[in-house]
Amino acid sequence: MALLIALQMVLSKLSVGSNTLKVGFSFIAIGLLGYYFGPFKAAIANVLADVISNLVMPSSGGFFIGFTFSALVAGVIYGYMLYNHKVTVVRTLITVLLITVIVNTGLNTLWIHMMTNLPYMTLLVPRLAKEAFSLVYQTGLLYIVLKWIDNSKFNKIG
Repeated sequence: MALLIALQMVLSKLSVGSNTLKVGFSFIAIGLLGYYFGPFKAAIANVLADVISNLVMPSSGGFFIGFTFSALVAGVIYGYMLYNHKVTVVRTLITVLLITVIVNTGLNTLWIHMMTNLPYMTLLVPRLAKEAFSLVYQTGLLYIVLKWIDNSKFNKIG
């Protein structure tokens, strides 16, 4: 679990793309935490990763407890949807869709609104296009990683 927490911390600081469309990869580590350890442990691990990474590698926006709550919710969703379930494209799509709608589009936009005092809808509209793109690439990448793990000797490390 510690290795996946460390991986999540590193991947959360890495992204590719421009300021308008950044693509991150931390969802892979969070998905693996959920797949291996279930909702409770994945939620706790994701919260720990968020807090520790903000202490060790602070972001420019600083620490905000709302994003830690988002990390908790994401861990619960990944764990509930992926732990002890067969890896399928549909299950992976539903998992990423739940994360995209509840956490990324809903909660995270609310936290940004609270931090910046910009109108919620002004923040939401440009995020919708980015999240639609994220839904596609995250579903594809997460499915490939989980299917590979499911078919390998690493499927029982939790």
